[in-house]
Amino acid sequence: MMLTDTSLGLAEANHALARWDLQVSADELAPGSGTANASVILRTPRGKLLLKRRNPRYDREEWVRFEHALMEHLRAREMPTPLALPTSEGARWARLDDSVYELYPYIEGEEHVAGNAKQIASAGEMLARFQEATSDFEPPCEKAWERYHSPEKIAKGLVGIMGRVGDELPDVLEGRRLNLGPVLSLSEAVLTVGSLLERLPDESYWALPQTIVHGDYHPANLKFRGDEVVGIFDLDWCTRQPRMVDLADGLLFFCGWRREPVIPGDIWSLTQSFRMSAKLVRAFGAAYTSVITPTKEELRALPDLMRARWLYCRVDAMQRKVRRERQLEFLLRGLLGPLHWINEHEGRIADGTLLRL
Repeated sequence: MMLTDTSLGLAEANHALARWDLQVSADELAPGSGTANASVILRTPRGKLLLKRRNPRYDREEWVRFEHALMEHLRAREMPTPLALPTSEGARWARLDDSVYELYPYIEGEEHVAGNAKQIASAGEMLARFQEATSDFEPPCEKAWERYHSPEKIAKGLVGIMGRVGDELPDVLEGRRLNLGPVLSLSEAVLTVGSLLERLPDESYWALPQTIVHGDYHPANLKFRGDEVVGIFDLDWCTRQPRMVDLADGLLFFCGWRREPVIPGDIWSLTQSFRMSAKLVRAFGAAYTSVITPTKEELRALPDLMRARWLYCRVDAMQRKVRRERQLEFLLRGLLGPLHWINEHEGRIADGTLLRL
């Protein structure tokens, strides 16, 4: 599997910018961030802009049309989401050399401060408002995606790398004992996925209340001004899914303590392990549930949706964004910590008490 290409140089940028009647010099261009799409930040006579080349994984014509219609819908409802600038021909994107480019005004703001409970509450409320705003969206075309964070795909990825463990684990003795930690971690992950397949099969997943979700709701896709969210970005994953997949994202990626600051363009940093905080879970959950009240079925499914999301983000990124020789290391580092926390607090997540102040 080829690794994701997120490079975008000056010549390519100017080739695309010609569709907007713009050109920039080398000192007017700075790298953007992200691990899926390529982007650069530009200083132009029209202000600070962001040029994005969509990942080929998301650039089908009907999907691009869907997302731009959604952006216009969200802007009309005063959501802090981007709206692409029209080309000289009036389109909000340009297809050149089999790639799709978009140009956006650059939204100023700060990154999330880890552990800031007021920012976390703002992110929780904004997620619920985002879902409320998408609830009456009538798309101009279909964007029917498969289930998010599929246990079947997780299982396939884990089984594939288990077949390599014997060849790749260091043949080192610790005293007189082999280091079996990686084998045991993989085994526990496989058992967890087996339980997900039993407890949340496709028919149960799709029976949960649905809306157009963000699909990738984490700190690197938000900007803040003070304690308030002022920007929600990267709508590539927006499609109709159970709304609790977004809540699972928010709880996992806003409500834990990480050893290192998150670097938006670094997949190792974005997927580092964390120690969940019940206090921060309450901050996010209470803000979300003040706007949207999950059903009992949604709450019961939430711990499994969290497990699936955490495992999927490691397995999927391992396969698409990490070189083969480091994939096992990427997968296993701190893999079990979040799963153990979910196991310990499952009852209070499933009955909603951990989502209330």
